[in-house]
Amino acid sequence: MRKILIGLTIIVLIVVGFLVYLYANLDSIVKSTIEEAGTRVTQAEVSVDAVKIETTQNTAEIKGLKIGNPDGFYSEQAFSLGDISVVIDGSSLTEPVIHVEKVMIDAPSIIYEVGDNTSNIATIQRNVESFISRVSGPAGDDATRDAKQINEDQSGTRVVIDHVYIQNGSVAISASFLGGKKLSTSLPDLHLTDIGRDSNGATPAQVAEKILSAMNGAVINSVSKLNMDGLMQGVGDFSKSLTAPLGALGTSGTAGSGTDGGSSLKNGANAVGNAVKGLFGTGKSDSE
Repeated sequence: MRKILIGLTIIVLIVVGFLVYLYANLDSIVKSTIEEAGTRVTQAEVSVDAVKIETTQNTAEIKGLKIGNPDGFYSEQAFSLGDISVVIDGSSLTEPVIHVEKVMIDAPSIIYEVGDNTSNIATIQRNVESFISRVSGPAGDDATRDAKQINEDQSGTRVVIDHVYIQNGSVAISASFLGGKKLSTSLPDLHLTDIGRDSNGATPAQVAEKILSAMNGAVINSVSKLNMDGLMQGVGDFSKSLTAPLGALGTSGTAGSGTDGGSSLKNGANAVGNAVKGLFGTGKSDSE
């Protein structure tokens, strides 16, 4: 009997020690989980500056959450989500579905980078949707190792979120051919409600897809109202500045030298400008 009691005591001490470790390192554990799972789900590097969890108040703060760009895009990041605060119904923490009362995303900064008939934001959204499709479908060859692993890790994690507020945001449009030039505007405030309520809770990936989808729609709406003619005028000026160097590189009798090279470059810039405006469904400026 004494040996059994000693064994049970050791087990209890191990469990207590683990819980103390978990409590003491909870912030860093959550930070690592967000970064690792987020990177695999979005297929873009996710980083977090800091996480602060107040277990006695059932609140959490996430600072400096950034989502980088998927392959083929080159701006510094796609999303910088500013400060995120979360309020949880503490009584639901032991329930199968966790009740989140409010998520506040304050001052997100988004760079909408134009690519080949798509954008970095749309690509990230498709990556998340593809991930959800893989983990929600039948297990097997159609599911990737990462998708199955995250699905197993988060299979018991489902949430219902009453309110998601996204406010004080900004969005800038960028493209590799713009030579670093950007055009910025504000992002309309968003309010999402009852995420996961109709499906007995949503997984973290489904929550991410829901928020990204709403933000993507708001971004496209904001960008479509920008003065693309003014932005592309800057590209035209940029192309003119290259005319002389290109002409100097040419020699007499060489096709594409001199002013012909400058004209071709300008025509190329104009064509790119039309393509960009077509991507957002914009034609002439509103004043015309």
